[in-house]
Amino acid sequence: MAEEKDPQTEASPPPKEGASWRALWQRLSQNRLLSILSTAIVIGVVGWVAYRQYLASQNEECLKEMRAAEAFFRQDSFEKAIKGTATVLGFEQLVNDYGRTQAGNLCRLYLGLCYLKTGQPQAAIETLEDYDAPDSYLGGAALAALAGAYAEVKEFEKAARYYQKAAQIHDNSQTSPAFLLQAGLCYELAGQWEKAAQVYAEITEEYPLAAEAPTAQKHLARVEAHAK
Repeated sequence: MAEEKDPQTEASPPPKEGASWRALWQRLSQNRLLSILSTAIVIGVVGWVAYRQYLASQNEECLKEMRAAEAFFRQDSFEKAIKGTATVLGFEQLVNDYGRTQAGNLCRLYLGLCYLKTGQPQAAIETLEDYDAPDSYLGGAALAALAGAYAEVKEFEKAARYYQKAAQIHDNSQTSPAFLLQAGLCYELAGQWEKAAQVYAEITEEYPLAAEAPTAQKHLARVEAHAK
């Protein structure tokens, strides 16, 4: 009688050479992929931290470098503020060198205002369009400056829209009605009588105590009569 073999102790046949090689290669590939991904993540984190530190140092440097250009701006020496001198940087170079920093973004606003003050509205538009406007009084002033630049090149409908944005970004009873009044006038110049009427009505309804409210009421009556 043949001896029975225990199925649990019976040796399994050796794996085929090809199958064993493929399994080993698969495990190796997975390990390599994990290693590559881990390395990429580490490099990415280190790079991000280094970039943040670089921007912080660049921001501090820009704050120091822009003092002279700010002084020229306050003195109404706008050409010097734009171009600088032989010894100090102007806003053009500051934006070029530090444009990605917060201080560089502020230089961009200064530069746009300088262009507007020196009769270069198209350059002002291109510069102020790139300005990252904060939700604050400063942001509203920047958008109003951009609106003024569009009005200078007779793009009145765009000017009106930016005046409205300026009024909305930092809504308050001081600047918002003034910006809206300008928006209404620009809509009139664009022949958009209904939109002008809506803006004037907004001033009288939302800011009845504002200094601009009586003027807005007069403009509203005139525009409504014109629309009829």
